[in-house]
Amino acid sequence: MQNSLRIDQITGHTLFSLQWHKHAGFIKELIYTQFANQKQNIFLWIPVIFACGIGCYFYLPFEPPLTLAIFLVILTIALYSFVHSKQNLYSQIIFLLLIFISGFSAATYRTHSISTPIITKKISFTSITGRISQIEKLDEGQGSRIILDQLTIEDLTIDETPKKLRLTVRKDNNLRAGERVNLLAGLNPPSGPLIPGGFDFRRYLYFQEIGAVGFVYNAPVILPNDSQSLSIIHGWNNFIEDLRQRIELRVYDVLPPRQATIAAALLVGKKNAISDEDQQAVRDAGLAHMLAISGLHVGIFSGTLFFIFRFLMACIPALALHYPIKKIAAVFAFASAVFYMFLAGSTVPTQRSVLMGGIVFLAIILDRSPISLRLVAASALIVLLFKPESLLSVSFQMSFAAVASLVYFYDVTRQLWIRLYTQAFFLKKLALYFLGICLTTIIASIATAPFSLYHFGQVSFIGSASNLIAGPLLGFIIMPFALLSLVLMPFGIDEPSLTLMGYGIEGMLDISYWAASLPYAIVRNSMWPFSAFLLINVACLFMMLWKGIGKLIVLPFLIIGMIATQKYIMPDILISGSHKLFVFRERITNQENKEGDKLYTSTRRSDRFVLRNWENIYGLPEKSAQLLDYKGNHTKEKNRQSPFHQCGEQGCRFTIKNTNISFVRSAYILKEECNWADIVISVEPLPRNLQCRTYYVIDKFDTWEKETHAVWIRKEDTSMAGIAGHLPDITIKTVIESQKDRPWTRFSKKTRKKNQPT
Repeated sequence: MQNSLRIDQITGHTLFSLQWHKHAGFIKELIYTQFANQKQNIFLWIPVIFACGIGCYFYLPFEPPLTLAIFLVILTIALYSFVHSKQNLYSQIIFLLLIFISGFSAATYRTHSISTPIITKKISFTSITGRISQIEKLDEGQGSRIILDQLTIEDLTIDETPKKLRLTVRKDNNLRAGERVNLLAGLNPPSGPLIPGGFDFRRYLYFQEIGAVGFVYNAPVILPNDSQSLSIIHGWNNFIEDLRQRIELRVYDVLPPRQATIAAALLVGKKNAISDEDQQAVRDAGLAHMLAISGLHVGIFSGTLFFIFRFLMACIPALALHYPIKKIAAVFAFASAVFYMFLAGSTVPTQRSVLMGGIVFLAIILDRSPISLRLVAASALIVLLFKPESLLSVSFQMSFAAVASLVYFYDVTRQLWIRLYTQAFFLKKLALYFLGICLTTIIASIATAPFSLYHFGQVSFIGSASNLIAGPLLGFIIMPFALLSLVLMPFGIDEPSLTLMGYGIEGMLDISYWAASLPYAIVRNSMWPFSAFLLINVACLFMMLWKGIGKLIVLPFLIIGMIATQKYIMPDILISGSHKLFVFRERITNQENKEGDKLYTSTRRSDRFVLRNWENIYGLPEKSAQLLDYKGNHTKEKNRQSPFHQCGEQGCRFTIKNTNISFVRSAYILKEECNWADIVISVEPLPRNLQCRTYYVIDKFDTWEKETHAVWIRKEDTSMAGIAGHLPDITIKTVIESQKDRPWTRFSKKTRKKNQPT
């Protein structure tokens, strides 16, 4: 009996072992098959891994030495050479590691190659001599913005002098790019993020080699040019900038100011003169991409010229019969696109668009398919190789997301479209064409929505519909007549074409204002955590590039990322780095029983740009923040036992989550508020001998030293409130503490002097 039982146990274990090995073998074969299927897409993963290396560099809390990056590249190349084999798994892993380290090294080299000095403190008055490398008109009555290089600054040594300055000039009469000028200006260090962890303006300007911004007090004095500075490169830059300025002035001579500002943006890439109202309407209508020269504009410009060149050569039998006119037209079209890039200011989005267009035309010349994900991957890799900082830019992220999504969709559905077009008659083909436009607009809108929500806190709900209406205006009227105007402008007969372009612009603005005025036109969302943004995009990218059923493995991560977007807790108090703007958040419940935020602001006169961005971060419309009433005439909301705040001429009191906050505008109430509040926020510096029982004090010297402050107050157990020794759950983050020790932030570290209050 025992032997029989033992035999049964052994047999059971054997069967289980056989089944386990069978399942394990199946799982192993499935994994091997999934990885084997990726060989066709290995090139598509190279820019992704390269971008991961760049992201790792920017995430570091310190600046790595360039020698370390070079050493890692050499070491990885040596390892790859040692284990190189097509069948060797280690060689493939080391190859991917080499791509990662190459991205890291490219970003390190780019930062070290710029190495521009940044001024460390405000300079109220100084004499500056420099060359105007770029000039751009601002909104009507605000003058122009100029970029100066080849600088001599009176109060700075050569080692302290930035490579470039960005200055606002009110008296800008007769200024031309390439001229050397002397002027009196006030300079400021580039401003930091508007909120801890927000967009870093210092980093953005650093990679443009701009080490200070400021305002010009007098009319610049034009100086004779130094012949030594007129190199070939400078001569070309002067020619292009002068041409851009002449085109801009011509546009303003022909068109009304409102139309001229947008025409100048489309022709020469100068859009700072567009009014805030027009920009807001276009943005709310989901048409902001039409004002930024990108792949759409470059594609229309170069594509139109490609067909014109090919048509003209086809009309000449000697050319059409003996020469490859299609390839010749591609060369001419690409050359025209490059020239348009220079006219548009050679911005990163324009460079990227021309690069992708160049690869398309190269594919035409080589008789290859011009549209594929390999094209997108190659373009992204080249852009990131030469300008790694582009990875952090909104334009790079949104444009490549839109293009990659469109190419992927039409690649997957290619056979369906071929079958439909093959069997269709003329009217059906026309219907399919408009269906393609609709699908293109919808897919591009969906692909860019996460980026718009993360960076701007809003996305246009009716963007697809407004694009369907305004798209033909841009494609068939605005851009074609813009191209015709550039051709006719040297002959002085461009006024009719510019006028027709202006009519198209007016129609686009009318559509924008109409679409923006519709109810629920904009979907707003408060700030997303970076982790959620990263999870969503990595999951979408993985699903797009991975071949096979294995792509479904990232679905849980996509869901987690989408849930996390709604779980981020916004600051309860924000204090600007200038210490002129204070914002307090109140949680309210609307009529639909949904919780939302309401902001109270200390002022609307100072730091208006900061306040507008803070409203976007909270997912609120512009100018929605309520001004604090220092006369004490605030109104109590219904069904509330106590108001959110009480204000008088000398300050305000807030109660947020059982925590007392005092906003002090006058020193007369400091002693009283120090005994009442858990947090004291003072407009002025606090005296050294002040005895304050409060847990946290934030005054003017705090923001001078650490810039913008964000305060979070967690929900407190009411039974513990007021007990001696009990600290409320308060978190304070500052811009300086959240930033890392990088070349664009080192100058901003400030410390108090011993005689300053603490």
